[in-house]
Amino acid sequence: MDSSIVKRLLEELFALKGMLVVVDSGGAVAELYPPSGMKPEFEDDWAMLEAGSWHVHLNLPKVDGVQFVEAEDNFHSFPKMYYVRMSDDDGGTTIRFYFPNPWLDDEERPAEFQPEKLRLFEEARDRFVGRGGVVFVRR
Repeated sequence: MDSSIVKRLLEELFALKGMLVVVDSGGAVAELYPPSGMKPEFEDDWAMLEAGSWHVHLNLPKVDGVQFVEAEDNFHSFPKMYYVRMSDDDGGTTIRFYFPNPWLDDEERPAEFQPEKLRLFEEARDRFVGRGGVVFVRR
């Protein structure tokens, strides 16, 4: 996976309001909301995602795959979720970036479908899929 594509994608994802960052170690999951205007920093092979009270260090060469995912949601009251999944060379999930859910309002309460939120996902997907191994999947 081309680290320069991952860097550009991280910059774009953090520029979007309402993103949810999920770090999954297999045994624990952290769900983190970046503050508005947060920008990733890069040093050597690392991306630093720092937001005051929390931070994540992402080893860019370890990111072996990037997927834009449209997934059926079997856990909540809305039909689908939209996210970017970064995986390692074993195919395991390293980190996910969930786009604002088009069936939730800004306080995360159920709402009428909001197509402008889905457009955020679709526009980013259309800019990145096909570049440097980035793919789109439906689950």
